[in-house]
Amino acid sequence: QLQDYFKMSRSPIREAISILKHERLLDVAPKSKTQVMLINTKQIMESRFMRCVLEREVLKELLNKEVSKLIEQCNGILDEAEDVMKNQKLAMKLIFDYDTKFHRTVFQFAGYEFLWDMIRTTNVQYSRFLNLYVEEILYGASFLPDHRKFLSDISKKKWQELDEYIDQNYARTAEYAKELKIRHPSYFER
Repeated sequence: QLQDYFKMSRSPIREAISILKHERLLDVAPKSKTQVMLINTKQIMESRFMRCVLEREVLKELLNKEVSKLIEQCNGILDEAEDVMKNQKLAMKLIFDYDTKFHRTVFQFAGYEFLWDMIRTTNVQYSRFLNLYVEEILYGASFLPDHRKFLSDISKKKWQELDEYIDQNYARTAEYAKELKIRHPSYFER
């Protein structure tokens, strides 16, 4: 059916299924059925925990560097996001892309581009969750103010505020996960 739908041969279809299985997006039972896996809240929180631990260390290193270029680059990303959010009805769906671009820039500037890519590729459950809660517009209103304050705290070398920001994001993730599980119980593992 997938071959007919995508008008492709078996090899790329099998390769795509294999990748999606490896990323824990598909559950494949040979010669039986293949289904989309449910969102795993425990994995969401574990991947968020890993990112919090790594982000703390990256931010500690940034506090010892001249960050004016980083601030300029990240403000450019936020300005672009703000323009898009004003001019498009479905701009909320783009927040996830701007959030990723913003944090990748922070990690790159600190010299940890590979680390950011590793975080992004190992937290598929968290990415699914983010897309769902951005779609529910649980996150949209706070995106720009949160990130502008984050930049200001980096610029002013305010470690305590940055540390609190990381803790608040972790708590927010747990809170939104509970809320989304109530709204969409069929999307989540029990």
